Amino acid sequence: MGNRLYYAKVFFLQYKSYFVLGVFIFLFGFFVAASVFRGPKVPKTEQDYSDALDTGTHLFEMKRYEEAFEYLIYPGEHGYPKARFLLGEMYYNGFGVEKDLKRAFDNYRMAADTLIEAKYMAASMAFRGETKEMPKGIATTYLTEAAYHGYKRAQNDLGIYSLMSGDYEQAYFWLSLAAGGASERAQKALETAAEKLTDYQRSLLDVEIKGFVARK
Repeated sequence: MGNRLYYAKVFFLQYKSYFVLGVFIFLFGFFVAASVFRGPKVPKTEQDYSDALDTGTHLFEMKRYEEAFEYLIYPGEHGYPKARFLLGEMYYNGFGVEKDLKRAFDNYRMAADTLIEAKYMAASMAFRGETKEMPKGIATTYLTEAAYHGYKRAQNDLGIYSLMSGDYEQAYFWLSLAAGGASERAQKALETAAEKLTDYQRSLLDVEIKGFVARK
C-alpha cells in the first residue's frame, strides 16, 4: 500500500502541470458555455432592445419559439410594436408558450396603433368572441381601417360580414378587392353578392374597385 501511495505521488508531481491545465480548461469551458446558454442578457440601451427584437424575430421565423420568446419579451415590455405583435401570435397560437387568449389580445391591442396586422387580429378576436374587452363598434372600426389599408384578410372578413348583414354592395366591393388571396368560401360569397346586384350597380362598383388605392 505504501509503494502504491509513493508512486501515485510521483505520478502526480510529474504530471501536475497537465492536471492543473486540464482543470483550468474545464472551468473555462464551463463558464463560457454557461454564458452562451443562459439566454439573452437584459437590455440596457435602445440598441440592446433593437438587437433583442432582431434576434427574437429571426428565431420566430425559424420556428424556434421558446428561444424567440426569451428575446422578444424584453422589447415587447419596452413598447416595441413588432415584438408585441409576435408575442400576441405566440400566445394566440400556443407557439412556445401556453395558449392564452387574454395575453394575446393585450399584445395585439398594444401594437394596433402601429401595425395593421395587429389591428386586424385584435378586431378579429372581438368578432370571434375570443375577447370581451373590445366592443363590436371599435372592432368594426379597426377592421375597416385595416381593409382600407389594403390588408387582404380584413377585406375578406369585412366582405363576409357585409354579406351576412345584407349589405351586398359592400360585400361585393370588399370581396372583389380581396379576391386575389380569398378563400373558397369568400369566392362563393362574392358570387352570391354579385347575384344580388344589378348590372348597373356592379359596373359602378367595378369602377371604384379599379380605382382603389390603399391608404398609407
